[in-house]
Amino acid sequence: MARKTDEQRLEELQQARDKLSAREKAIKARLRSKERKLDARRKIIVGAIALEHCKHDQQWADWLWQVLKNEVTREADRDLLGLPPLKKNPEG
Repeated sequence: MARKTDEQRLEELQQARDKLSAREKAIKARLRSKERKLDARRKIIVGAIALEHCKHDQQWADWLWQVLKNEVTREADRDLLGLPPLKKNPEG
């Protein structure tokens, strides 16, 4: 059996590194996906609780409405939530 040259060993190491890098990227992508799903679930739960609380506490509902009016900036989101459109800046 012939011994491998340094060039062959280097090529094998580079191929192994590339495979490990691909596996690392796949695992990181799965972890990001899992975290996004958990984050979405947390938001759904918190939002559901906040909306339910609005049914029983008008002061809370008024406060939440004010926060939403001030913080939601995407027109599609404002429309979905029944918020009035943002006023256009006449200078910009």
